Amino acid sequence: MSVKIGTATDYADLLNILDTFLTATGMALTPSFVGTGNGTIDARGGSAGVAETITVTFTSVTAFNVVGSVSGSLGSGVVGTPFTSTKANLTITAGGTAFVATDAFTFVVTPPWTSLRRTSGSEMIWQAPGNGGLDQIIVGAKVFSDVGADYYNWRLGGFIAFDSLLPFTQQSGYVGGPSQSIPSPVLNLWNSSIPYWIIANGRRVIVIAKVSTVYVSCYLGLINSYMSPGAFPYPLAVGGSMAWDFTIASEPASNSVNWRWSYSGAELTNFAKPKGSISTPQGSTMRLRLPSGSWQGFSSSSNETQYGRVSPYSNIDQTSSDIRANLDGGYTLFPATIWDITPNQYGELDGVFDVTGFQQSSENTITIGGIQHLVVQDVFRTSKSSYFAVKLA
Repeated sequence: MSVKIGTATDYADLLNILDTFLTATGMALTPSFVGTGNGTIDARGGSAGVAETITVTFTSVTAFNVVGSVSGSLGSGVVGTPFTSTKANLTITAGGTAFVATDAFTFVVTPPWTSLRRTSGSEMIWQAPGNGGLDQIIVGAKVFSDVGADYYNWRLGGFIAFDSLLPFTQQSGYVGGPSQSIPSPVLNLWNSSIPYWIIANGRRVIVIAKVSTVYVSCYLGLINSYMSPGAFPYPLAVGGSMAWDFTIASEPASNSVNWRWSYSGAELTNFAKPKGSISTPQGSTMRLRLPSGSWQGFSSSSNETQYGRVSPYSNIDQTSSDIRANLDGGYTLFPATIWDITPNQYGELDGVFDVTGFQQSSENTITIGGIQHLVVQDVFRTSKSSYFAVKLA
């Protein structure tokens, strides 16, 4: 996966930053390494990238060659200096143990995402290519705000097709239903400085944003399905940090302060640990498009008997709530899986994990197999069951 960490000036700037990140160059998936050195690699695809495997092979302690499985030789580089091309971009940082000739990094790159609609700082719709460059995954975000109520949010979208003549909420397959008849998930932001973490591959993007002292997040794209592509060809998920139950009338008025990031009700909860009790699918901040074409909501409650659940959060009393750190001081991560009582095990949220909250705090990093994972709290909540982790690779 490709990662961008920084600070946006406000909610509109963050949307523009996300758009540029997704569409300027392709993504790189988690690299593998064979050899002696213990340095690290930071990689991205290129502006004209294609779906292929990139191999970086060392010819000496500091020099290496770069070859694409489709593009062929891309040139040579040295440790500590950015290597750039239209097919792949990377920087290798030396570690405590030097590289030697024949050491090699290998990673897959994807083409860039495609912009289908771009209204700067206001509305974006993108088409993700998939990790193999063969998919058409359509997601988006649209700003809605009120100066008097002091909120500046994104309405999140997932679709099955795109029509340039239709507004955001009327695109085919929209997670909120035709004409926004069902509320879709929201990302709560503000009109001030926003530290952010963006993690993307060819199939999905995750955004973590810090607004004042709370952490909000969204997930747009495919899950890692447990079903075959024939049985579940388009496992599209849309997750946010706020959702309201029942019908569109149950959402707050457009000038309500309940839309703010500072709201403290159960409706404000991150997609990785959605609201524990939902009366309708639209009451959840975590939605999945089922094989039938309908959108299902998911709960974090072990008492949920009608809709879906996110585990292990939905069984928190049996799992991570009481797990401590490992004997070596590290932490065990549990994949966030989504399922229902049918029972259907749909799959995993790509790169999202449960982690214990014992001796934990947001922005901690957990390193497993050389890959860092960012720890995030559930908005304003800091109990031992209120944390999740996102893979930064």
